[in-house]
Amino acid sequence: MTPRPARLAGWIVPTLCPGAAFAHAPVPGIKGFYIGLLHPFSTPAQALLMLGVGLLAGSFALERAKAPIAAFVGLSLVGLFAGSAEWVLDPAMYGIAVIACTHAALAPGRGVPLAALVLGVGGLVIGAASIPDAGPARDRAFTMTGSLFGAGMGLLYIAGLSAIVKERFAAPVVQIGFRVLAAWTGAIALVMLALLYAQPPAP
Repeated sequence: MTPRPARLAGWIVPTLCPGAAFAHAPVPGIKGFYIGLLHPFSTPAQALLMLGVGLLAGSFALERAKAPIAAFVGLSLVGLFAGSAEWVLDPAMYGIAVIACTHAALAPGRGVPLAALVLGVGGLVIGAASIPDAGPARDRAFTMTGSLFGAGMGLLYIAGLSAIVKERFAAPVVQIGFRVLAAWTGAIALVMLALLYAQPPAP
């Protein structure tokens, strides 16, 4: 393993450990944190968006991925507090997933400003889609915190593992494999988007 992937692995892997420590913590409302933690991957639209932006961020070297990742994290916080639980966001999430995957497949590692824009909008939508239902303020705060943590860590895991694999195995076939994965993910998101509009209107 080269030094750079080793540092990245050392940054990511320890974040897996707190779960065991918190699993038995007698903190009222902590269940909401775990619910929020998985929320960014709880629907097909959210999962495809997270995978798409993760693959796009992972197509850049770690130093160049910092701005897109920061845009995602910052705007996910904005979306969480500025959005509404009544918004229908699946079409937007599928559309952003298509754009992110297209970028990752056709121009991996190029166009940092465009990638930052795509990840920023993706974070905004993920944040808005993670607004919890009405309930006690403390429970909502735990759930929102879990959602932010889950979205940020999910992005780092996908992008970080992509970067580690591509730097550890530098063969062209590996690079091509990630581009194919991005293309297929984008195609699935596009099909899901088309199916949304192909459904007959509700009576």
